Amino acid sequence: MSGAKDFRYLIPERIFKQITDRATEVYPNIENYWIFADRKENFGIVNKFIINPDLRKTKTHVKPRSWMRYKKSKIYNMRKFKQELGVDIVWQAHTHPSGSDKLHPIDKKILKYLSNGVMIIIIPNLPENDPPLKAHLVGWYYDKRYTKKPIIEKMVFEIIQE
Repeated sequence: MSGAKDFRYLIPERIFKQITDRATEVYPNIENYWIFADRKENFGIVNKFIINPDLRKTKTHVKPRSWMRYKKSKIYNMRKFKQELGVDIVWQAHTHPSGSDKLHPIDKKILKYLSNGVMIIIIPNLPENDPPLKAHLVGWYYDKRYTKKPIIEKMVFEIIQE
């Protein structure tokens, strides 16, 4: 069963600008976020994001010190946010100062450990870089619960006017 196919991911231009501006500010560090969205029929609309206070800014990808603690913390926080904020969707996100919107090997290890989930990558806007980086957001849906080979699908975010 696929989670990304035939589902649209929408982000208001204002929130897109806030999150990519933040990614540019923290460059060259990697910063982690929680992104919240409301689910409609066949689309989700991002309505807010916050910096993940549990994970520090780093210069490189860092694997969790405790995989079990990482998983428990993620599940606990997702449930807490859904209940307290009344949101339908909670995603984890982080910046890739390298400009790559592909999954980093550590990202893949995390998703493999979780067996299913979403990893959202935020690219900063750095036009003066060589090569220049254009701000964008991409998600990766990962599911290895029902197949030997994981299902990995790209989630393309559409910028909308409010």
